[in-house]
Amino acid sequence: MPCPDVVHDEEMAPVPDVRYLWILRHAKAAPESTWSGRDRDRPLTERGRRDAERLGIRLAEESPPLGMAGLAGPELALCSSALRTLETADLVLGAREDRVPLDTYKSLYQASPDTVLTYLREVDEQARSALVIGHNPTMYLLAFDLLEEASADQDALESAGFPTCGLAVIALRVGGWEDIAAGCGTLVGLFSPPY
Repeated sequence: MPCPDVVHDEEMAPVPDVRYLWILRHAKAAPESTWSGRDRDRPLTERGRRDAERLGIRLAEESPPLGMAGLAGPELALCSSALRTLETADLVLGAREDRVPLDTYKSLYQASPDTVLTYLREVDEQARSALVIGHNPTMYLLAFDLLEEASADQDALESAGFPTCGLAVIALRVGGWEDIAAGCGTLVGLFSPPY
């Protein structure tokens, strides 16, 4: 589905509104090969905790966050209910003075990008920015699909990959969250540890 056009009143040019989507892959978790419990219960490693905590400190203390001028931090967060994503969310968001509302969903564990988009399309229209914390390959595919097809942004993401605790910030040219579709995004920033 192509990016929808957003048309304002007749005296204004058809310039779309912008929403910002922060896409975060969970931080490094205990390897499957050494973990005897359920996959969804794998905790973060010490490195994972350190990476997520440092990212959280940068988001809380830097103005603008991560040096991205004109961009506010996430106003709300959506998160998989797996332990490693919840721990990542707690460390990344816990450093902020203002508590970011966090909604967790079992269905975001092993979700497809389409499932994530379903939740994002239900975000309150008052929010200008949202954070989603999940798993690969979904987070990478979500970011890739939202960027303009065959663009330099897709090339940059493909070249960098999406490591644990990797973060992509995408500007979505949409009138509202319900309008999110493939190709509506522009890459604002791409970050990875060490933070």
